[in-house]
Order: sequence, then structure tokens, then C-alpha cells
Amino acid sequence: MIVAGAESRPGSAAPNEDLLLVADTWALVLDGITRYPDDGCVHDVPWYTAALAEAVAVQMAGPPRPLADVLAAAIDAVSARHAPTCDLDNPVTPGATAALVRSGPDALDWLVLGDCAITWTDRDGKCRTETDDRLAAVPSAPAVDLAGVRRWPVEHVARFRNRDGGFWVAAADPRAAARARTGTAEGIGDLLLCTDGLTRLTERYEYAWPDLMGLAAREGTGGLLDLVRDCEARDPNPGAKRHDDATAVLLRFADHPFASL
Repeated sequence: MIVAGAESRPGSAAPNEDLLLVADTWALVLDGITRYPDDGCVHDVPWYTAALAEAVAVQMAGPPRPLADVLAAAIDAVSARHAPTCDLDNPVTPGATAALVRSGPDALDWLVLGDCAITWTDRDGKCRTETDDRLAAVPSAPAVDLAGVRRWPVEHVARFRNRDGGFWVAAADPRAAARARTGTAEGIGDLLLCTDGLTRLTERYEYAWPDLMGLAAREGTGGLLDLVRDCEARDPNPGAKRHDDATAVLLRFADHPFASL
């Protein structure tokens, strides 16, 4: 597994709530959920994502376990760290979405929880994407202004976040990890992990993943982040956030058919 690129850019002057971590045989991206006021926690979102990444690294250093078990143990460890000072029963306690991969001798294990994404090409150049679209399926509610951000009311989030029929994220309850989407893959060429600040290229700006993987192979993760910032800057209807924190990790497992383009 070769790291061909890894970069994270904040969407504003505020601290970046995304985080990436890459080791010899595994990689992780986290997308911290924009903080709600009165979330019952003395820590900010970057603290949570850093603590969760650290806890995942500790678990990855031990004997191999299913990735959902790794994530569950990491969530539990972080909860134990701040339960004495924070109300972890608060429905908007700090949390994150996640994408995690681990390379083994014969296959790659992957996990997605929330709206991060993992996209890879096989050695024939065919492209496959895995993400978690349960948030998009949740019934909407009129947005309200909370600390200058238009978003769902807390009561609506409480009905659906980490609830059956809703959506699942890493927060205080380790049982959420069992609801992650997981699988294995073989014969991978290039693989991209990214947060939803980058997936808006496909969801909002109508780019196709094979084209984006080709761009990443030629220009690296910086080319992808430049592209999304350019699209956002020209967007006449940017929504609640013109720019979002955006993170990409590009891994190479074999010579990629796009590499010579």
C-alpha cells in the first residue's frame, strides 16, 4: 500500500473538523459533525476527531479484529475519556462520520459509517464506490439558525441520529459501529477515502467517480481539492456552507491504468 496523496483543507477560518490518519497497512478519514450549541460537552469537535483517530490507532496496533469491532472499541475508549466531564446522553454530543480501510495479504477490508466515501479502481480500471446514504434518506425538517449555521433542530436530530430508521455516526455509543457498512475487496489499483466536503463533486456538481479517480491519479489529492473549491466558488446556490472541510487520501496498490494519462 503506497500513499499517493493525503490532504485536508478547512472550509473556513474555523478549525478544520476533518482529520486523516495513514499507517503502513491502514488509513482513516473522519468528518467531525459541525458542533451544535449546548451539546453538553466541554470539548470541541477537533478534540473528538483527534481522540477517535488516536483510539483507532491503538486498536489497529493490536491483534486483527473486524473493523466494526475496532471502531466500537475506539468509540468506547473516547467516551470513557470524557464521560466524567461531559453529558454523553446529549443527542448532539460531538461525533464524526468515518471511512476506514485495512490492507491484508489477500484482500482489503473497508468500513464506512456516515457520509464519508471510499472509491477504488480495480486493475482493469473499473470503478466502485461505497458510502452510507442513510442520512440522505432521513425525512427533512425546516432548518433553523444555530450559532450562525442553518441546520436541523436538535429535536429532529434526536429522533434520527443513531436510531433505527435513521442514520448512524461515531459519537458516544459504541453500538453505532455495528451499523457501519463493511466489506472486502480484491485486485485494487487506486483507492480514495474522502469526506463529504469532497463527495459534493459527484452529489452537487455532477462529476463521475471514474473521472475523479483519473484526476487524482494524474494530479493527486490536491487536484481534487482544487476542483471542489473552484466549483464551490462559482456555485450560484451554495446552500448552508459555500465551502466545507474537505479531506482526501489516495492509496495505490498496483500500477493504475490512468497513471500514464
